[in-house]
Amino acid sequence: MLIQVQPLYQKQIEPLIAELNKNSEDYFVSVSHQAATEVLIGDFKFLEQSESEVHFKPVRRIAVVNAPLDPRTVVESTRQKQTYVVSENKLDQISVYLHQIKMDLTRKAQIEHIRTDIQKKRKDLEQLNQSLKSESDQKIQSLELTHHEEVEKNQNEKSLLHFLDFIQSESISDDFPEKLFRFIWKDLKKFGRVYTLGFGYVHSLNKAKLTYFNGREESSISTQVDFNSNQISKQLAVAWGRPVGSILRWLLPENSRPTYLFIEVVDHQIETEKIQSYFNERLAVLSLYLDRWLIEKEIELVVNRWKNTFKSFSGYTHVIDENFKIYHSNYPYPREAKERAVCYKVLAGRDTPCESCPILIGKNSNLALKPDQIFKTYYSQFRFENKNYYFVIYEDLTKIRSLHTQIIQTEKMSTLGRLGNHLAHEMNNPLTGIKSYIQMILQDRPALESLPSTAATDLNEILKAAVRCQKIIKNFIDFSQKKEPVLEPALFSEVLQNTLVLLKSALRTHRLFIDLKDQQILANSHDLQQVLFNMIKNACQAMKATGSIKIYQEVVGRKIHYHIEDSGPGFDETVLKNMFQPFTTTKAEGEGTGLGLYLSKKLINNMQADLQVSSTSHGAKVTLIFDML
Repeated sequence: MLIQVQPLYQKQIEPLIAELNKNSEDYFVSVSHQAATEVLIGDFKFLEQSESEVHFKPVRRIAVVNAPLDPRTVVESTRQKQTYVVSENKLDQISVYLHQIKMDLTRKAQIEHIRTDIQKKRKDLEQLNQSLKSESDQKIQSLELTHHEEVEKNQNEKSLLHFLDFIQSESISDDFPEKLFRFIWKDLKKFGRVYTLGFGYVHSLNKAKLTYFNGREESSISTQVDFNSNQISKQLAVAWGRPVGSILRWLLPENSRPTYLFIEVVDHQIETEKIQSYFNERLAVLSLYLDRWLIEKEIELVVNRWKNTFKSFSGYTHVIDENFKIYHSNYPYPREAKERAVCYKVLAGRDTPCESCPILIGKNSNLALKPDQIFKTYYSQFRFENKNYYFVIYEDLTKIRSLHTQIIQTEKMSTLGRLGNHLAHEMNNPLTGIKSYIQMILQDRPALESLPSTAATDLNEILKAAVRCQKIIKNFIDFSQKKEPVLEPALFSEVLQNTLVLLKSALRTHRLFIDLKDQQILANSHDLQQVLFNMIKNACQAMKATGSIKIYQEVVGRKIHYHIEDSGPGFDETVLKNMFQPFTTTKAEGEGTGLGLYLSKKLINNMQADLQVSSTSHGAKVTLIFDML
């Protein structure tokens, strides 16, 4: 503690200070002048003057007065200036005051030290708290970031698992691309607006097959685009016929052909990095399943084409093994006996292989599967899983021969048509003369009266026959020129009565039974009369002795069946098969041309009707089938 004593009292006070230092470890130091003086001792004037000179205001002052002490002055001075007042004759009290001041200053220093220490510790604590708070904030941020990353990772893992479950379950469906597009489209909504999503690959002729989805429906086109080009947006704009936004594309890895996945975006706020990450995590799986689906579809297309080609062949075709077991065919065979189905049993009804089987003789051959069916066989051998298989084609020579016969018959009909044109010209002249003479006689009353009473009726029948002959000739020419007949509503019973007049002589020895109703049909009356004439005349000729002919009708649904039955010998199965072939006849040579049924069938078919012939237990039956009006 630094003490500055007024020189006037220095000698009296220094011994007191020295005495104090003996017991105070030199805490009291007397100085003459010090800027850091802590205690001033002297009169009031000295004290005021010293206070103005020192920079450090003294903590305590000890004022020495030479007059009796006024208690009020002491109290006032002590309260304001922290001043202790002593009398000159009691300077020994200074040691008491100094000790007290020392104690006060020491206590104050201790308090200040404690305060400073507390402040320092508080500051250190605040710094520590701040450091801990900062560290805590960093840890919290790190934890939050880690938690966010963990949540995002879990979400990505869930999304990937969901994607894998979806693609495994739906990759076998026919509409797999559309379902895949809809699934990805839903995921991409989280990253911004996507306008089009699709994939494309190069196929034949360097054209790209694009399959794409616009949020509503899937579409596919083939176009000329290069996914490696920077002008892909312009190329797609030309292909789609509309403006195209920015294109993001990814090459699918390890694909059997260069295949690109692409999206079209129009939103500038789209999260491109997240989309890139989304597809990068899925490209390998997408490539695997899309490639498999495309390959399966191509295989399915090839198989379907092969099956259609296989089934479209008109003859028999099959794949068999070396034991003649059928593996695939274009004809039906018992599926329940698939393990035992062999070609010779199914096709030929045999219990052993055919003698001329190309597999047995090792070359193509002609093979008779059935007595009336001759086939030419072609075969090829291939090996699969250490077993021999054979692909065999059967060409039906029976049909070819039949077609050859039909061609010959067509040539005959063509020749007959040309001959008919010539005969029509030659026959129309005498027929016209006959008609003219008959008409003249019928108009000549005196001459007609001189003839028998039945002459007029006979002449009218001759006139009708001449007219009918001319119509037959005209119809024959029209038929050879393939002209369509004019169809009109007609009464079958009326046409029949007009026809029976021409068949009086043929029906003279036979009984005729008619049971018809007045029902209109759509027909050409003249052609129908010609058909009826042919059918009834054939029936009369088939019955050698006296027989009977029944003509009746039957309603079947919306059809009317007109039946003509006779009591003749009927037909056997061989004749019935070729009944409507031209130049087919059961009559003796020179008695028939074999064109009656053939032409009648054509005439009926031209009337949008049908003619059927069958054999009954008591004769033959011809059925004319018309639509009911």
